[in-house]
Amino acid sequence: MKKKSWSLLLVLCMFFSIMASACSNSSSNNAESAKPGEAAKAADTGKKTKLVVWIWESAKTGIDLNMEEFKKQYPNIEVEFQLMKSSDLYQKYLIASNTGDAVPDIVSLESTNLSQMVQIDSLLDITSRVQPYKDKMNAYKWEDATKDNKIYAMPWDSGPVVMFYRNDVFAKAGLPTDPKEVSQKIQTWNDYYEAAKLIKEKTGVLMYGDSKTNSSNRVFESMMWQRGLWYFDKQGNVSVDSPQIKEVADFLVKMQKEGLVFDARANTDPWGNAIKEGKFATVVGGSWHDATIEQQYAPGDKGKWSVAMMPKWSKDDKYVSANQGGSNMAINKNSKNPEEAWKFIEFMLGKDSSQAKMMTKAGLFPALNTVYSSSDMDAPSAYFNNQPVLKMYAESLKQTFPLAYTSDFPLANKMMTDVWAQIFLNNTPSDKALKSMADELRQKTKRK
Repeated sequence: MKKKSWSLLLVLCMFFSIMASACSNSSSNNAESAKPGEAAKAADTGKKTKLVVWIWESAKTGIDLNMEEFKKQYPNIEVEFQLMKSSDLYQKYLIASNTGDAVPDIVSLESTNLSQMVQIDSLLDITSRVQPYKDKMNAYKWEDATKDNKIYAMPWDSGPVVMFYRNDVFAKAGLPTDPKEVSQKIQTWNDYYEAAKLIKEKTGVLMYGDSKTNSSNRVFESMMWQRGLWYFDKQGNVSVDSPQIKEVADFLVKMQKEGLVFDARANTDPWGNAIKEGKFATVVGGSWHDATIEQQYAPGDKGKWSVAMMPKWSKDDKYVSANQGGSNMAINKNSKNPEEAWKFIEFMLGKDSSQAKMMTKAGLFPALNTVYSSSDMDAPSAYFNNQPVLKMYAESLKQTFPLAYTSDFPLANKMMTDVWAQIFLNNTPSDKALKSMADELRQKTKRK
């Protein structure tokens, strides 16, 4: 492994809390990317092949929906799924890539962590294989999968950000409940703030949930993303101490200090239980929150939730939305079965029917945009007040700023959590806290 890759590996390992045992050392097979069509020939040989896929449980739920059809088409390919938490998966794969293990054949990667895995040269170059899909996927998904003009992962799902809201709470507060009317009423974040004050006054319900001292930064990052702002600018320089980002931070500080936010880290059980108990009225988050709300935390609230576009900073802003999360699949460059591995990925992620099934039954909104013309998009959701929410997600994606996470995102995200703690625990002014973070981020990443 190159010195640069080894150094990055050491840095990356610092951000995973649970150390995993290294996979047993095996001989590496640095298979080169095959040309399109070669995988099909390999699948027809009749040779029995076993693929090992590393994946987390909610992602596997979507894949399971298509396994019966996959087995019919490829009866000689056996698939073993090894389930683990995504954080454990990354830690374990970092180690496996360093030892040259041929297992797993396929690794599932969240977009938040994809770029860092690409940068350590552990994945197979699939540039030629993905060419038929380059114009069929959400364009911004390719950037984190790319290094030196070569592509190392196939996009799976996207996380277009929308505003999920309790229509019954909005009604009690005298606000509109129809999604189009809500999107018109709450066009900007200042509109959102005014609605939050009204909802608290009229109903006692808070506006959203986030932790003061242990934030996941989801709302903050969505507000940056939609404006084309990020921890790093287009030139790769650290920009978290810019005046525009301070504006975003100050808005969220105001929301917290005025008691409009339920104090719980997003996507944790305290946060989810607050949804179940009706303690806050909105979730500004990725489309995958529909399954989180409906299936995990509030299955009894059928008809009480609706979906509108997320607010934007200014009515004149070109882009309305942002992306939050999403996943991808890649092939271990040491896999002994690269052709069969690609067949699996292509079947699951490149096929309209496979992606449509995962969209409608597992809450995974596809990055494959050819699915958006499907009649499934018009299907009403009984839980979300018979609203065709999939059409809202597609509309959100059309208005999403084309941004990438970058390889240093996990570090920046962790450091931003510490910024909020400084602000709320130590009363540190936001500009000072952001400047301190920016200086430390520059030092750790060697960016300007």
